[in-house]
Amino acid sequence: MLAAFHLNKLQRKVLLVIVLIILVPMLVTGVLSGRWVSARIDESIEHWVRESTQLDEGALSDLHRNARLFVDTLNQVGQRHLSLSRGRSPIPENLQPLASELGISLVQVIGPTGELLYSSRPATLVTSWAPGQETAVVKVNMGTQNLLAAITISRIPAGSGQYYRLVLGTLFDKEFLNRMSRLSGLKTRLFYPEKGDFATAFAEEGRPLKLRLPAAAFAQLQNRQSYYSATAEDGRYWGLYSPVVTASGQVEAVWFSGHERTRRLEFLTDESALSLAIIFFGLVLALGVGFMLSRIVVRPVEYLHEAVMRLAAQDFRAEIPIHSRDELGELAQAFNAMAISLREARNEQQREFQRDKLSALGELSLAMAHEIRNPIGIINTASRLFTGSEDSQRRIEMCRVIQEESQRLNHLLNDFQQLARHRRPEFKVIDPVEPLEKALQVMLAGREEIVVTKVYNHGDLQVSADSELLRQAWLNLLRNALEAMGSDAGTLEVGTQVQDKQIEIYLQDSGPGIPIEKMTRLFEPFFTTKDQGSGLGLTIANTLIEASGAQLEFVPGDWAGARFALRIPIVNKENK
Repeated sequence: MLAAFHLNKLQRKVLLVIVLIILVPMLVTGVLSGRWVSARIDESIEHWVRESTQLDEGALSDLHRNARLFVDTLNQVGQRHLSLSRGRSPIPENLQPLASELGISLVQVIGPTGELLYSSRPATLVTSWAPGQETAVVKVNMGTQNLLAAITISRIPAGSGQYYRLVLGTLFDKEFLNRMSRLSGLKTRLFYPEKGDFATAFAEEGRPLKLRLPAAAFAQLQNRQSYYSATAEDGRYWGLYSPVVTASGQVEAVWFSGHERTRRLEFLTDESALSLAIIFFGLVLALGVGFMLSRIVVRPVEYLHEAVMRLAAQDFRAEIPIHSRDELGELAQAFNAMAISLREARNEQQREFQRDKLSALGELSLAMAHEIRNPIGIINTASRLFTGSEDSQRRIEMCRVIQEESQRLNHLLNDFQQLARHRRPEFKVIDPVEPLEKALQVMLAGREEIVVTKVYNHGDLQVSADSELLRQAWLNLLRNALEAMGSDAGTLEVGTQVQDKQIEIYLQDSGPGIPIEKMTRLFEPFFTTKDQGSGLGLTIANTLIEASGAQLEFVPGDWAGARFALRIPIVNKENK
């Protein structure tokens, strides 16, 4: 599966360009879009919280309206059923469930002179209200606890000169806050003043919560203005803080309505996260588009590359599949035609080479037959003379002739066998003159009349070659040199010199030399400048030297005799 996503160098370049083209604008777009989206989401959440808080404010208004409706119900039931005596509830028992349903949790009766005749709870109204005021938010003292309550004041009987005041209120207690939370869907808290700070009276977290706001926010609340925070309550809520003002005009509490921060909403309002998400999406899109385009555009080029590499490896069966009729398709078609032409040319070349091999084999066979025919003819003639002569001296002479020609024929066959087959070279790092020195020891044994001059200038440089193959090559070259000089005294000069990272090893004799017109045929099989000889010595030497990775050349010059040079690359000492 991973192989399907393998990209070559050209595909990686195309993919990188496309990614850069898409990614750079996506970076700018991601930052701007993330900023814009997070700002819009923040505004939407703030609007939602404010709208939901207005439901709470509407619910407070509904408390007063419900209280007035309840008073109307009492009036409809009849004042005769109202008990306004001290210590007795003015609400009949059959209306108690209705009072609870309407959220009335505090009932008080105040007499004409202002004395408290009845209270459903042990509570004292700390905050006074203005004369004629029917609704108010007041502070209520309940022993060790101070709460707020939304109250509605009604005169009983209505329109009478002497009247009682019926106070119906809803305490801002835990039950009330839970009801407000269910109504608005927000987390609702009420922070009361406590020891110079604001703290929740009903902390569900099991610990008192302090109102932690900046000084500017407190000043804003004191000015009876709400304060919104996207990181309210230690970053747990988007919340709106609203001041609760009592009838005396004092801010006695802070009303909190907040929506809990969830990971999904936090992500939508996090500018950095949104920017990274958009950039990541752009990167994935760029990679996808780039990969698709690289496959569509570069795949034909990849086919062409593979076919060219196969063609370079002499596989003339390479062919490019044609999938389109565009320029790439025309290029593939032209390549296929070229491959067919090269395949046909290769086949023709192989046929021509085979013909040349057969022709060369024929010429070699003719030359070999010619070289063998002469010794055989001499052997046949000598054997007839041997059998037809009674002269013992002549018979001895004929035996010598037969023996010499047999040895000559044996040498010819050995040379031919050595030319046609030699072993695989075994390369080793050696001194370049080591094979030459061994060949000199063999060929000059018993030839004290030969003077050898050695001029070695290669120092400690070494070469990689097959020492035995080079020794055999030098044996053939030395045999030719000694035969050229004859049986008389002569000189041999051997030496080395370094040229162009190669070592040249030369051999020069004092023989008659080689005519210019014959230099071009020196390495041809069976070509010789001597009256007697197989003509295979130089051919064998050249073959052995080339097998060792070296080159053999004839070096013309003003000196006497013939000079041959072997050139072989120097071995790098660091790579030994």
